Amino acid sequence: MGIKKRGFGCGKINGFGGKIEQGETNEEAAKRELLEESSVTGEGLKRVGFLKFFMTHIIMNVHVYTCYEFSGECEESDEMKPMWVNVADIDYDKMWSDDRFWLPLVLKGKCVLARYEYESDDETIADGETTEQ
Repeated sequence: MGIKKRGFGCGKINGFGGKIEQGETNEEAAKRELLEESSVTGEGLKRVGFLKFFMTHIIMNVHVYTCYEFSGECEESDEMKPMWVNVADIDYDKMWSDDRFWLPLVLKGKCVLARYEYESDDETIADGETTEQ
């Protein structure tokens, strides 16, 4: 995890990720974003979720991966300040509102399918559902 330093979600604790570049698979994009944002090379990524977000000016489709095999030392980038967090110490109050619903399931080894609709403030969840797969 890391603290987002700029752009969408600035100031929030978040996972590493971003947009898929032309010609990339979802997994290739996840590996690239992890490396760019933390200097860590991930191997053995496992797709564990699909999240759909409806926000004021954007609809986002997010593919969630876990990674337990990696190399390199975490380093801060211009976008993220990486941090190691004990699962019991995750501060959901500093994350997106939806994270408290789906992330605990992923951390218990479950796969998730979820949808969240946000109010116009892009902070408050108006409606949503999380389904274990």
